[in-house]
Amino acid sequence: MTIEQSFIDHGIGPGRRAAPVLCLPRGGLRHWHLRLAAGLRAAGLDPRIAWTGGDRAPAGMETLFTLERLIQPRPGPRSSERVDPAAAALPEDDGTGSVRIALPGAAEAGDTAWTILFDGRPGEAGLLQALLRGGAPLVEIVAGGAVLACGRPSVEAAANLCEAYEAVTARLAPILVSALQRPAPSATAVPRPDRGRPLAAHALRRLARTVARRLYHLCFYAPHWRTGWRYSRGATVWDSGSLGGEPWRVLPDPGHRFYADPFLFHWQGRTHLFVEDLDHRTNKGVISAVAFGPEGPLGVPTPVLEEPFHLSYPFVFAHGGAVWMIPETSQNRTVSLYRADPYPHRWVRERDLLTGIVASDATPIHFEGRWWMFATLHDGAGAHSDMLGLFLADDLLGPWRPHPANPLLIDAGGARPAGAMLVREGSLWRPVQDCTRLYGGALGLAEVTTLTETAFAQAVRVHLAPGPPWPGRRLHTLNAAAGIEVIDGSAAPLRLLRRP
Repeated sequence: MTIEQSFIDHGIGPGRRAAPVLCLPRGGLRHWHLRLAAGLRAAGLDPRIAWTGGDRAPAGMETLFTLERLIQPRPGPRSSERVDPAAAALPEDDGTGSVRIALPGAAEAGDTAWTILFDGRPGEAGLLQALLRGGAPLVEIVAGGAVLACGRPSVEAAANLCEAYEAVTARLAPILVSALQRPAPSATAVPRPDRGRPLAAHALRRLARTVARRLYHLCFYAPHWRTGWRYSRGATVWDSGSLGGEPWRVLPDPGHRFYADPFLFHWQGRTHLFVEDLDHRTNKGVISAVAFGPEGPLGVPTPVLEEPFHLSYPFVFAHGGAVWMIPETSQNRTVSLYRADPYPHRWVRERDLLTGIVASDATPIHFEGRWWMFATLHDGAGAHSDMLGLFLADDLLGPWRPHPANPLLIDAGGARPAGAMLVREGSLWRPVQDCTRLYGGALGLAEVTTLTETAFAQAVRVHLAPGPPWPGRRLHTLNAAAGIEVIDGSAAPLRLLRRP
């Protein structure tokens, strides 16, 4: 039987409303199970519950999670905590459900159930082992041996194994929604070899890392970004696929502040560099700018836009004879458009393009007669860099509408924007952040292979990592204009040596 026929037999198809049956462990129900069910309901699905026994969770997992929550507490109930089954408040399966889905923590639900694999292994044991390997695990929804949907949630902000577990389970709802509403059957899942790393050894390593990280933060400002620039001399990173060539020069900073998210803009014969300017003492960013001359920066960056909330990612562009900026205003739960009046020293908020949304690094482009705006979305849980959203408009001022396939991707390695997009030989290209191992760990150059009002696909063609041409642990933004290229990465200024 084909997977398409299986969908028809389960009552899932065009125009059909799915009623998935969530196989849940009565003795091991967690808060994230309830969040997943709520996510399915919000997507117009009608989840039911089938209670099962619990699977065999790794020995020591609950003890380790409890210890980690005590060491690094967070307000409110944690999604990994146990919850009383009476709190589920969902209808139980009456035999009319369309498909059974075995969730991590539940015992096997039969050969016909969909399975969630983590780097090729099911259940909480599979998820824990994937997290112990490090990096962002591959999550696959599998039925009949075929992969219906997949994603790679980011664990970039996880301080411990418990938080990594929570970050991954937070993304199961949109991946399952994609499998139920937009299935794209592909090749059979291929498991990774299981090296069976013990939790006890991990706990000791994690404790040592926590102590080392706290000592590091006592001695250094972190995270601390530095901006690099160079004259491209006719060839750019986009041409060579490499950071080599003309040496990068670092834009000096005062140590207690850093410059990140560099954007260049050339207007009326003048070139300016715009940056996020963050003061470590307040942990709040403003947008600053510095003019460029034939020999480089003409002075130091000075603030040009400040709000009561944090600002970053100053995307500056021209349209309709005016200069505009869309900085990141996610802390204000908006995507806001500012107009230069006059350029570059004063910016007036023209309007909010989107409201009630946490969207990072909004990056618009006018392409094939329409405005498109990419950003990573955050729904209150998990990372800020793995869920790609897209919005469309016929005019810059809107109205903007969400793409029906949002989120387009769950991908730590290719979702988050990393600078202005380019059109090369008729194709749209996106610089993207690779947060597979850590936030801003590397860059990718991704070709958008499908872009319509109903579909999207991309392929990362080039991977750029820090190395001899640009030392450090991170690489985060790439932009160019007027024969100049800019990037940013990490640095480690000593607190004691860099007093304000």
